[in-house]
Amino acid sequence: MLHLGSTYLIVKDIEKSMEFYEKLLQMKPTANNLNRWVQFDFDGKCIALYNKDFDKKMIEAADNLEQHYNGTYLRYYNERKINYGNNMVLNFWIEDLKEEYERIKALNIGIVSEIMYINISSPYHFFVIEDPDGNTIEITGGYQNEFRNN
Repeated sequence: MLHLGSTYLIVKDIEKSMEFYEKLLQMKPTANNLNRWVQFDFDGKCIALYNKDFDKKMIEAADNLEQHYNGTYLRYYNERKINYGNNMVLNFWIEDLKEEYERIKALNIGIVSEIMYINISSPYHFFVIEDPDGNTIEITGGYQNEFRNN
């Protein structure tokens, strides 16, 4: 049986993304490995950011490459094409959705949708925000003001 190690996003600008997630998650990273890997741990789970440019600079410098990478990884790295943004959705749940919505909007860290409503198998209120690379973050939770026609 496989066990989840982490969910991570490949980001263009590690500093900008780290700042975004610090504000969104209201926490500092639990690990920051040479700005190659930034990790946020909570509730026994992990969200991480991977800076592909760290490897690019190491490979271009060509200083002790065999100490850091094997040939298979170097071929994989050179052939891999990255499409930034919207490759996955991070979903978070909060007790008071309206309060969190106001907090996120006040941060002014990205475009925030209006609160949306879906009722397929059960009522579901949520809003979305995009991170600096265009990945969708969905936030859902308890919401008292039910609406259906907005």
